[in-house]
Amino acid sequence: MERLIETVQEVPNSRVVGCAGAVGEALQGMRSARPKVLILDVQLRGGSCFRLLKQLNAAGIERPETVIIVTNYPSDEYRRASYDCGVEHFFDKGSEFDKVRQVLMDLSAA
Repeated sequence: MERLIETVQEVPNSRVVGCAGAVGEALQGMRSARPKVLILDVQLRGGSCFRLLKQLNAAGIERPETVIIVTNYPSDEYRRASYDCGVEHFFDKGSEFDKVRQVLMDLSAA
């Protein structure tokens, strides 16, 4: 998580507005912080990122403009599930982590 926080903080006009390790905690944080970008790992306590994304609407929480998943489990199954949930970016932590920074830089420049 520290590596991700450092990456976000290095991007102009970007800041971390919250961190959560569990689905419920993430929903609470999103309700108050209302982030424009949501970066998730597949696995969360109390469920998965897919469960969290499905619960956003049910909880009356506006979906962030951009959703990024970074994971150590980049299976085709997870990739398909991500896109089925409307995720814009799905990256392997081991080989594609630098792409998170690039997406954030692109969003910052827009």
